[in-house]
Amino acid sequence: MASSTPTPKPLAFMETLSPIVSFYQPPPTAPTPTTTPTSSPKLILFASWTGAQDMHIAKYLARYRTLYPSSPIILIKSPPHLLTLKPHTLPSAVSPAVPIIHSLFPPGTTTTTTTAKPELLVHILSNGGSSSLASLYTALSPATLPPHITFIDSAPSEIGLHTSAQFFMAFAPRAGLLRALYVPLAYLLAGVLVGGVKAGVLVEWIKVWGDMHNDREGGNRGEVRRTYVYSEEDRLVDYRCVERHAAAARELGFEVRMERFVGTAHVLHARGEGEGRYWGLVKETWEGAQR
Repeated sequence: MASSTPTPKPLAFMETLSPIVSFYQPPPTAPTPTTTPTSSPKLILFASWTGAQDMHIAKYLARYRTLYPSSPIILIKSPPHLLTLKPHTLPSAVSPAVPIIHSLFPPGTTTTTTTAKPELLVHILSNGGSSSLASLYTALSPATLPPHITFIDSAPSEIGLHTSAQFFMAFAPRAGLLRALYVPLAYLLAGVLVGGVKAGVLVEWIKVWGDMHNDREGGNRGEVRRTYVYSEEDRLVDYRCVERHAAAARELGFEVRMERFVGTAHVLHARGEGEGRYWGLVKETWEGAQR
């Protein structure tokens, strides 16, 4: 006889604060870390890619719960309808994370100098994660994030016909005739988007969000260092866009590390043979170490 016990949800260990914001508070007696970092983050902020499934998000958070078992985690999801249809509402959507950040880092009690020891670990994936973090800067204003490191996976990008079409194709049927029929629709939507931006009718939000990460005088005053992981094979985010963004960050005084993966697709750098390298880079970025 089949069991009637429901299958646990992948993110059942988290408290749901809103449709896109969740929070995990470790138990008082968290297990001993399997590694020996110089210190654990006072908070981990994880901003997922657009449309990420809970089962995939949970795999990343499981690694963090192993690496830093005493660290609380804020998760911010990126629903496609908000990113594409209501980008201006994102600061309000991410605002449930603000009280937690303020409770752990009361405004005015932490320095935001670039030489400070980081207390917050920020991990963003793709333009969905980029938009969530940029929107959080706005939601926190006039306060800002405490001293932190930023680990940037597959982001940010710039508007483009083919990359925009690939974004829309991510929500098409996986195979068959319906997927083939969806291709011209994806390029039509991408053409409208690109044309609207060039005509000044639409806002190039992905550039707006990307520029906010390089605003040392604005919302990102507390970043201590960052690492980009990316690949030339990424069909959704052109690797040259990532490299231009990193170069601009360096010119503005940010401490930047670039790590190009070979043969891995969009937001898939943590899988397969690259998994050890990926999580090693997370730890090195947090600890300020170099290979």
